[in-house]
Amino acid sequence: MAGQRAVVTGAARGIGSRIAVELALAGAHVTVLDLHDPADTVAEITKLGGSAAGLRADITDREGIAAAIAEAAGPQQRLDTLVTCAAVYGDTVAIDDLPESEVDFVLGVNVKGTLWCIKSALPFLRGHDSRVVCIGSVAGKVGGVLAGPHYVASKGAVHAVVKWLAKTEARNGVLANAVAPGVVDTEMVRDKGYSENYNPLGRLARAEEIARVAAFLASPAASYMTGTVVDVNGGYAMG
Repeated sequence: MAGQRAVVTGAARGIGSRIAVELALAGAHVTVLDLHDPADTVAEITKLGGSAAGLRADITDREGIAAAIAEAAGPQQRLDTLVTCAAVYGDTVAIDDLPESEVDFVLGVNVKGTLWCIKSALPFLRGHDSRVVCIGSVAGKVGGVLAGPHYVASKGAVHAVVKWLAKTEARNGVLANAVAPGVVDTEMVRDKGYSENYNPLGRLARAEEIARVAAFLASPAASYMTGTVVDVNGGYAMG
């Protein structure tokens, strides 16, 4: 991916940070975009000999994210990869206790935020071989009781957007795929009380294990893949 330009949202920490590092190690210049301070991820990439810049932006702010992605596209106004990883989980699992404000928040970040990122990036992705990789979830494919219905709905929507994008943008050179992780050992889930025995492997995923799959989908090796949701869940859900 030498010479390519990539944007990774939600890349200040967690899965997004690991994806940014993987893309940088593959040779891409990575814009680390997050609502939180991206300095630590940028510093790690620089220490490893990679190229990165950090931008703070709220993906639910349509105008703000458009400006940030345009800045990331650089003087040539070109992007090769967009990875949408920024997401929130929500605190409520049972629908009986679900407040409307939390539904609006989770759907606003996970669905609308993803749409605004894609909308903003497409003008810079079209017309050459490029990639969109969205981080979904096994919950968006099979449901389950580990997450609330709003989170499940939001990740199912992300998968649907990827399929729509694959069909509508293939002739413009844009390939779109998603990764559907199982439970990953990140700050977002450590306090949720997940059992490490929830899947056949008997452990939570490491963030870098998800990142490597995302990096593959962003690479030339995935040149004939589009509209695919790749399961990375330790055997929790198959097929």
